[in-house]
Amino acid sequence: MRILIIQFAPATRGRPVPRFEPQLGTLLALLRKRQHELALIGLSACNLEATKSALARTLPQLIYADISSVCVDAARRTLEYIQQHEFLPIVVGGAFPTVDPAGSLSLPGVQAAAIGEPDASLITYLERIQDPVAGQVVPGVWLRDERGLARPPLPDLVEDLNSLPFPERDLFDYARHVQHTGQLEIAVGRGCPQQCAHCINDWVEDIYEGRGTWPRRRSPAHVLAEIDLLRQRYQPVHTVRILDHAFALDPDWLADFASLYARRCDLPLRCHVRLNALDETTVARLRQAGCQLVDVELASGSNFIRNDILDMNLSAAQINDGFALLRSAGLRTRVIVFLGAPYESRAALEETRKLLSRLDPHIIDVRPYYPWPGTRACETARDNGWLHRRGEEQYHLDRCGTDMPACRPAEIDAFIRRLRHELPGRARQPWWRRWQRSARAAFTQFRRRR
Repeated sequence: MRILIIQFAPATRGRPVPRFEPQLGTLLALLRKRQHELALIGLSACNLEATKSALARTLPQLIYADISSVCVDAARRTLEYIQQHEFLPIVVGGAFPTVDPAGSLSLPGVQAAAIGEPDASLITYLERIQDPVAGQVVPGVWLRDERGLARPPLPDLVEDLNSLPFPERDLFDYARHVQHTGQLEIAVGRGCPQQCAHCINDWVEDIYEGRGTWPRRRSPAHVLAEIDLLRQRYQPVHTVRILDHAFALDPDWLADFASLYARRCDLPLRCHVRLNALDETTVARLRQAGCQLVDVELASGSNFIRNDILDMNLSAAQINDGFALLRSAGLRTRVIVFLGAPYESRAALEETRKLLSRLDPHIIDVRPYYPWPGTRACETARDNGWLHRRGEEQYHLDRCGTDMPACRPAEIDAFIRRLRHELPGRARQPWWRRWQRSARAAFTQFRRRR
């Protein structure tokens, strides 16, 4: 079957569209393994010319739309055109169908929505629609037809991630990404044990309750095999970036990974750390693996917003102790903060400014807060009437998605400008540009030390 995949994803903070996403990449690898002919385009907004060109070029028999929760409007307008002019079956998946299956089925022309992790469910569904005898009701795929709405339960989670193929990358023009950034992006697992209110992790974990282990990881050997393969395929590679926020949360797995990585890979490593689960042993393992830069999500300098509203379970003492450990180990830090979260105030903004000034991280990624659909933080904003009337347009403009009487969006924008002025060299330029320029220098320094 000829399938056109449309990835609806935002083009903010310097990220290309289409852009590599591990779970979508795995799905595409499974489809290719079953001899489907695939083409991929990425859209952050409705672009009918690009859509028409892709349809004419690929002559698809089916459309699969992977829809971000902040690109619903772009998806609606694009799929409406396809419904009116091409009469193709449309199947959707991704973050938006997972948090709002019924809403995704109301999009023009959509006949099925894959919920959660689509590895098994979507593959089975696509095989069945080619067989007029087989029933089309598949676990994990919601359907709407003349008989109404079919909502079958989810299948069990894939617990052995080693059994899945390496994600497809060429369709995302990954060679250009590597040439532009010098880095490989690797996902080592799925699921996270932490329950932050600004993430949909707890939502997805809840819908899979009783269907398998939630945090799962590939074996270190499997991860290194993928890195070895990618280094042969793409050049030049100067660093490896681990995408998982839960990367360093399993001490035993991390010990095995660090030991193997140190023996088999001479590339600097970049990864996420959670300061509420950081200790001397974890930092030592990161150093053993050649880690050069860690991404640290602080969200806010306000303990109330960070813990009572965003449920990060991250105390001021853990922040101070964690940064002391990272600093003593010589690890560079990139801190992520959100401005404009529910209950933001002038006092809370000042707390964030003072915290950043005191910690003095190497890179500061300041983001206007956007209430991601399906998260508890979004529900808090909605219940209080604080969602911005422009909706997802705010996200694409890189502006605050809340509008609170105590802290208006214009005030958030002004504070971000002030923060960048007060912290020159740390927050003035976008973090991805600084990281891109320094990647090659870091690689050279790392090789010399080795």
